[in-house]
Amino acid sequence: MILPSQGQYLYHYNIQVKKALPVKEVLVRRYGYSSRLLRQIKREGTLTINGRDCWLTDTVENGDEVTITFPEETFDFKAVAGPLDIVYEDDEVLVANKAYDCVTHPTKSHQEDTLANYVAWHWQSLGVKSKVRFVNRLDRDTSGLVVIAKNKYVHHYIQSRMKGEEVTKTYIAFTNGVPQAPAGTIRAPIGRISQDSIERQVMASGKMSVTHYEVLEDYGDAAMVRLVLETGRTHQIRVHLKHIGCPIIGDSLYNTGDNPDYGIKRQALHAAGLVFPLPKSGKTEVRADLTEDLKTLRQRLRLKMER
Repeated sequence: MILPSQGQYLYHYNIQVKKALPVKEVLVRRYGYSSRLLRQIKREGTLTINGRDCWLTDTVENGDEVTITFPEETFDFKAVAGPLDIVYEDDEVLVANKAYDCVTHPTKSHQEDTLANYVAWHWQSLGVKSKVRFVNRLDRDTSGLVVIAKNKYVHHYIQSRMKGEEVTKTYIAFTNGVPQAPAGTIRAPIGRISQDSIERQVMASGKMSVTHYEVLEDYGDAAMVRLVLETGRTHQIRVHLKHIGCPIIGDSLYNTGDNPDYGIKRQALHAAGLVFPLPKSGKTEVRADLTEDLKTLRQRLRLKMER
């Protein structure tokens, strides 16, 4: 783990260009800033060329030094002490291994017992002055990796690359039933059943969704499956696995038949791996081991096979 710096966030760039260009053009095209963010930085932070304040229209030449200081921010969630399993942290992101019964951000029924509250408390203790910006989110009953950005730039930088090959999201699921092929790809459009329903299903009018899978362990009438998302639709894994006749064990929304839950109290789905780029560190890879309840479930399924 890289310990985060305190206070404001600095970015330094040694500009490499063949001809003089407006600093705004270089920062947008080469480093992925948005025009809106650069205008905010000019209003509330600092932007300098070779140590001197500049306008966004000022030009930079080869070898110039550009420095950006982000404005300090206050927390947008109440800081509350609570369990926080930190997998990775540096001065750009925090990656937490979320417990399955933890809500990601405050709701009407969960105001002070969420991951956002716990992250705010942790950052407060470190002197980090940033809003809590979730790059990805998980359902309450899904455990695993959640990335929180420490400034607008990092949040936009990662999210803008979600649809490309730079970001890989890997999940582990335990299913009732075993996929027919040991590995494959599920390509099926997903849409909302109705405007007032949270439930999704495969439908012709839905958005194309792609999930790659591999069966890691076959228990006869159940399986442990690794899944990699190519798209990121709401409930995608849960809907796709139901679609192929292998709903997730314990999923109260998409597994409503008489399938056994083997004693698990939630949907057996875990965000186990993430690969994503960071402006400073480049390619970053994090992993989270199975939670204790999923380890217990796997052991029960293995023992069932041995009988």
